[in-house]
Amino acid sequence: MKLIVGAYSQLSAGTPAPILEKVLAHVYKPLLTYLYKHPPLKLHLYISAFILEWFETNHPEMNMLIADLSKKDQLELFSGGYYQPVFQIIPSKDRSAQIEELTTFIRKRFSKRPRCIWLFNQIWNPMTVSTLAMCSIERLIISTNDRLRGIQTDNEPFVMQEMGKRVEVFPTYDPVNSLVASLAKGSISYRQFSDTLTQVMSNTMPDVTTLMINLDQLMQAQVQMPNLPTILDLFIQLVEPFVELADSTNLLSEIPFGEISQQGYLPAGWYGLDSSVIDIGSFNYMLVKYPELNHLYGRILDVMELFRLHKKSRDIKKRVEHLLLKAMNGTPYVLDSTGGCYRQSYRKLVYKALNDVERMLCAQGDISYPRAVDIDLDGQKELVVMGKNISVVIDPKGAVLTELNHISSGWNYGDTFTGYAQEAERTSMFSIRDGSPQHVFNDVFVMSGLKLEQYAKHNPKVCFDTCDVQYSVAEGDKSGTDFICANDFSQIPFSIGDIRLTKHYKFRLHSIVVEYQITNIGKYRSKGMFGSEINLSVGTRSDSTSLYTVESNRTRQIPAGKIAVPNLKNVRISDELNRNILVLASNNRFHLVKDDFSVKLVTLAGIEVLYQYSLVLPMWEFDLQPQESFGFTLGLRIERRAKSAKAKERA
Repeated sequence: MKLIVGAYSQLSAGTPAPILEKVLAHVYKPLLTYLYKHPPLKLHLYISAFILEWFETNHPEMNMLIADLSKKDQLELFSGGYYQPVFQIIPSKDRSAQIEELTTFIRKRFSKRPRCIWLFNQIWNPMTVSTLAMCSIERLIISTNDRLRGIQTDNEPFVMQEMGKRVEVFPTYDPVNSLVASLAKGSISYRQFSDTLTQVMSNTMPDVTTLMINLDQLMQAQVQMPNLPTILDLFIQLVEPFVELADSTNLLSEIPFGEISQQGYLPAGWYGLDSSVIDIGSFNYMLVKYPELNHLYGRILDVMELFRLHKKSRDIKKRVEHLLLKAMNGTPYVLDSTGGCYRQSYRKLVYKALNDVERMLCAQGDISYPRAVDIDLDGQKELVVMGKNISVVIDPKGAVLTELNHISSGWNYGDTFTGYAQEAERTSMFSIRDGSPQHVFNDVFVMSGLKLEQYAKHNPKVCFDTCDVQYSVAEGDKSGTDFICANDFSQIPFSIGDIRLTKHYKFRLHSIVVEYQITNIGKYRSKGMFGSEINLSVGTRSDSTSLYTVESNRTRQIPAGKIAVPNLKNVRISDELNRNILVLASNNRFHLVKDDFSVKLVTLAGIEVLYQYSLVLPMWEFDLQPQESFGFTLGLRIERRAKSAKAKERA
């Protein structure tokens, strides 16, 4: 039996620094040091370009160690996409650019050109074969575990052909993959892990056995069960029996290309057990299941098309191409040990790259706004409005803002994420429907007399939500910054009846002003409460946001968590990451409902509480006779926080 031993870690840009340092101390450094001290052991390794860059900047000794091991032919690095994209959803030229950039980085830094590739999250499509051939990639390491049927389709290496191009596929050994994944999920104890490994070793092994150990999952297992052996010890426990059983342990570079003669074919699919999403087998269904990810992907396509049509200089073209490659990071589209789609820092980096691209293209002066684009591919066009400091996307469905971008920081305050309760435990706002996106300036009608603490958006017994209603949208003037949205509602429950709602958006330099007009168009009295849900994804270092109000030169702090506060004129929200303050104010006093939406999720950092967004809901009471109207203005302003005296001294 020939044995091929490898390990991989798929941490991407956006991973918090404390997690990086923890993984370095418990995974990367011990494993590579052990390899250095045991020259007979040969290892393949995939780590992202982001980690290699982070080593270079923060821990250069790690890259020196990798270079030394590579020079001694003890370590072979795998190539992949530089920013870990999902290849099947990006254009062919960008697939090759991603691979070539990482391949070139490895060649220049470690003096070895990789000929083998690892695909992020093991998402595969045969159309990638031609790209691999173009990039002189000869081999693919991937699980052939069919996630839908729970079986491994191939055990031995095989040659796959697609459109006249070929690649050698080395399937990873599924019993070990399953064992590591089960330990990470906490579904087996360490004793069961050891006993199962003993049983696995009694199986008949493939003539060429390929092990690829998921280091992120070992880390996840260790932080959940502190009594486990160290991650290095777990790795050795997994690999050592195979080394003793094998006739030889080889690097792939030692096996001549063309030696594999068996023919095979790997169809498109999401293979392996990296992902904890178990109810889908095709990656593209993620864009159906999670509307927020579908919007993000649609936004990438929109900006790419904008770039394609733009008359750009060579300098602009090069900078934009680099930013677009960064925006193709695949981590926001998966759910694995990193936290994936539930870790907002991954999505925020993608939006920042897209905002930087659009800002640069807009500055060239040959793009006109507003732009009508079907971003979420639902057959209805949204409006992209670009200002000097704020850009937004207006969706006629609900007349909401699906994006609220602060240009200078690149932060999208409208980037909320709900997900599903069965995969991430919610800490609040339990009535929110699974998979329902939450937006800015979402209109709700609530029954009169309801206690504000009992507000629940998706409880039809107390709330009428307009998020699925198609509004008419018309430009208010020729400036391209004013828009009037309107709709007539019939028979709203709770004795509210027939209502005409008009909201007039006015986008200013640092502010968004919304003028509301509620008119009773029915035959009977209309009484209730109207609210405008402002769901904001704020830059916070905790699982909640800090709010306060200022009146008569007095500052009053609003407690964290869910709270209802009556009779306010304004509320202020601190964004500590971007050093911004968001000010919400109205010319009519309002009642405020505030809550923070976070989820508990087991990741490689342990049980984390991951903040998603904050609900800030001002509400007004109304009591209207037929044909009577009620109007008010609501403004949202983004201000830069003033530097403290100490910060000024340091500056």
